[in-house]
Amino acid sequence: MQASAAGGGHGRRRGCLPAGRYTFNLDLVKKSFFRLGLGLLLVLQGCQTLKQQEKVASIESTDDARAPVVLPFPEPERVKRELDEDLIYSYLVGEIGAHRGELRLSQTHYQHAAILARDAYAAERATRIALHLKDYQAGLAAARRWVELDPNNIAARQLTAVLFMRDGQSEQAGEQLDALVKIADARGSDGFLQAAGALSLESDRAGAEQLMQGLAERHPGDVRALYALAVLETAHRQFAGAETRLREVIERKPEWEQPRVLLSRVLVAQSERDKALAFLADSVHDNPDSVLLRTSYSRLLVDAGMYPEALEQFRNLYRLKPEDDEIAFGYAMLATQQELWEEARPLWQELRGRPDRQDEASYYLAQVEEQDGNDELAIGLFRSVGGDELKVDAVMRAAQILARTGRLAEARDALQRARIANPGRATDLYIAETQLVQKHADADEALALYATAISAYPDNPDLLYNRALFVVELGDFAWMERDLLKLLEEDPDHADALNALGYTLADRNERLDEAFAYVARALKLRPDSPAILDSMGWVLYRQGDLAQATSYLRRALQLNQDDEIAAHLGEVLWVSGKHADARAVWREGLEHAPDSDKIRSAIERLQASYQ
Repeated sequence: MQASAAGGGHGRRRGCLPAGRYTFNLDLVKKSFFRLGLGLLLVLQGCQTLKQQEKVASIESTDDARAPVVLPFPEPERVKRELDEDLIYSYLVGEIGAHRGELRLSQTHYQHAAILARDAYAAERATRIALHLKDYQAGLAAARRWVELDPNNIAARQLTAVLFMRDGQSEQAGEQLDALVKIADARGSDGFLQAAGALSLESDRAGAEQLMQGLAERHPGDVRALYALAVLETAHRQFAGAETRLREVIERKPEWEQPRVLLSRVLVAQSERDKALAFLADSVHDNPDSVLLRTSYSRLLVDAGMYPEALEQFRNLYRLKPEDDEIAFGYAMLATQQELWEEARPLWQELRGRPDRQDEASYYLAQVEEQDGNDELAIGLFRSVGGDELKVDAVMRAAQILARTGRLAEARDALQRARIANPGRATDLYIAETQLVQKHADADEALALYATAISAYPDNPDLLYNRALFVVELGDFAWMERDLLKLLEEDPDHADALNALGYTLADRNERLDEAFAYVARALKLRPDSPAILDSMGWVLYRQGDLAQATSYLRRALQLNQDDEIAAHLGEVLWVSGKHADARAVWREGLEHAPDSDKIRSAIERLQASYQ
């Protein structure tokens, strides 16, 4: 049997560029736009961290046009006390002790200053330091004084409730939560969610849920209390209970968006993504102008790999909020991913005018222009990319175009200058240069460049691995084996090296037991890799186990419609006497890759031998 053409279509023996650098990747969409986990939901709805609450609670409105806020608890009369040596000393020791890390000393003196001066700031500092020290008795004493001195402070009520709970005084903790709700209502925020936020990080989850349950029972007519309890249960991964409460909330207040978003996430957490998608689709249908619901739906569609459907949602989001950078960016990324150049281009051009997006937009607009055949414009855009994150990648992309258009020397010069300017990316730039030289110059020049690079970075596995793949394409298996074995000495679990060595042995029909052992080790490390599953199928085929080979190759093809896998599966089916099945696999493979030499070569060789 003939050896397969050099360069496996799914990266088995072909030199590879730095991982994740040269292909459009929707991970950026997920990272930059779809951060709607529980933490963001809490922020969206006002359930912020205690530190954030402190800032909110300490700010009084100064807008004369607004009606004054009527707070529920009378403020104590401020007592003016002259600074004496004792008080100054307590403040100084408290501040200096905190700065130096002498927290016990600091807490004691802040506590003393709070008593002497009746100062809420000192009481707060004493409370927080005691919490950090896990001295809950001292913390409770300080917190009670803080509430006494600043009774309408939300953070004070939150921390005092937590400390009462930790001290086993649930009734008093509940009183603090009731007070918190009253204060928040007066300030125009959601005290139930702020209570859930305060309790969400408590290690005594049952105690926290019991307190929250009690708060909800004391406010049976307020649907916000039920929702906040569901938020807390979600934070505690009590998904079944949270789902029940959220459905009740939605039934009682169907126009409220946030419970719908949280319910979708609860369904996903229970491995019911299809139900979540259907629920959000219905919610968007019923609330077509809701940015929050469409955003959540789009996120879930992207997570499910349903990119055309996600793109349609982004079109609507962009219509609703064209000024939103994040929406425009996600829309542009999805349009680019689906090769809708005319739709993506104006979006990237618009984003280039926004300072925070200029580099990203230039980088992706350059990709659009490159794919649309506008090479010179693409080069200019790649060269305009600044900053640290994308600049080197842009240099490598521009170099690819330069080399492809016959300007290899200019491409190499750009990569070499970038290597000097960016030593942290030197190996990536060396690999990029080797790929260009391999493709557009002679083998000796490429081997000389590999020697230089490996001499400069002898411990870099990517350089060694890529050279091994290159030299076997030149027919030097012994050199490939030396490089891969050296790599495996340093990293016995290098799955790609194991796979490449095992596959190449099988493809050469040599040392098949060794080939099986290498691929089996690789498969144990990466059991769902289509390339390694294909290699295992190919090894088993060479060993004569056609049934097992077919099983592995079918699984590989299900995971990745790769033309080399299709060629292999078709060959095994043909040799097994299943000619109709083989032709069907090859026909489908050619639909995905019409110009595949691997499939056509297999068809011609096997049909010729059959005749």
